[in-house]
Amino acid sequence: MQQFKSGDHLVTNIDITGLTEHHGLYVGDDMVIHLSKTKIVETVHLRTFSDGNKIQVKKRAIFPKHAVEFARSKIGSTAYSLVTNNCEHFINECLEEQETSNQVSNISHVTLQGTARAGILGSHASKVATGTLANVALVSTAAKMTGEYIGLPDNVNTIIGTPGDLIGKPMESLVSGTTKTLGETYDCLSNGEIIDAGSTLVKGTVKTVAKAAILTPIEVGVTGIKAGVDVVADVCHWLRH
Repeated sequence: MQQFKSGDHLVTNIDITGLTEHHGLYVGDDMVIHLSKTKIVETVHLRTFSDGNKIQVKKRAIFPKHAVEFARSKIGSTAYSLVTNNCEHFINECLEEQETSNQVSNISHVTLQGTARAGILGSHASKVATGTLANVALVSTAAKMTGEYIGLPDNVNTIIGTPGDLIGKPMESLVSGTTKTLGETYDCLSNGEIIDAGSTLVKGTVKTVAKAAILTPIEVGVTGIKAGVDVVADVCHWLRH
């Protein structure tokens, strides 16, 4: 059996085509904490997690003890959302305190490109979507998806996917922030808190736009640079030995 370390981000494919990934955090003794198909955070055996499919290590935690403790603190939680809190969001939050999902950002990017190219967003958007930069970004996302499918190292996939992520990640952030803001606003309205609803809508909108337009692109750039540095360091280490 493959050896895993506590804090490893594990990935297994859960459909016939192998395109749908399921994510979990290895916590030792052949056990994994994951956000399950039944929408609850639980601890299961490796065999149950993978359902007999191949398991790959996507990345290793920088602070494994912290990641495992955080995951354990969430056991029993049922806060599931396909767009804002799926199994990949959960593991990334455990590892890096960032609720992000490559599956969501990749699909968001491809959907945006397809919609724009079809002319649904207008002729200007269609022209931009078929331009050189947009084509590079689309190829980048497609290459990253392929790399994830065949199991390339996470740092390599990060470098490959950075141009595409500069579109996909802000899109994911925009969708996630909008969904959360509308949900919180609806809750205020349901409780008859009209003033709070207006305040929540305005604050949430400003925060979402700022994160999507400024913070997320910066995060993508920093992550890409860090991945590049790590790959160079790994190559130098390999050459010395």
